[in-house]
Amino acid sequence: MTRKGRQAERKAARERVEAAKRQAQAIVRSGRCPDCGSDLRRNSALAGWWQCEQYGDGHFRARPADPPCNWQGFTE
Repeated sequence: MTRKGRQAERKAARERVEAAKRQAQAIVRSGRCPDCGSDLRRNSALAGWWQCEQYGDGHFRARPADPPCNWQGFTE
């Protein structure tokens, strides 16, 4: 691949990441999971990491008896 081709590939990748961040920011502003409607919570393990409160194994979920949800996103 040429240098210009690699530069274009990197630029496209940066644009995809920025678009995903903007989408996650809009979801976080709404305060609701786009998949199941549950509240969101911030995961303090990484900056800007948000998850549905129903994400993960039963003991991590807000309501362990309810089904899990896999939504998560990064805002930073």
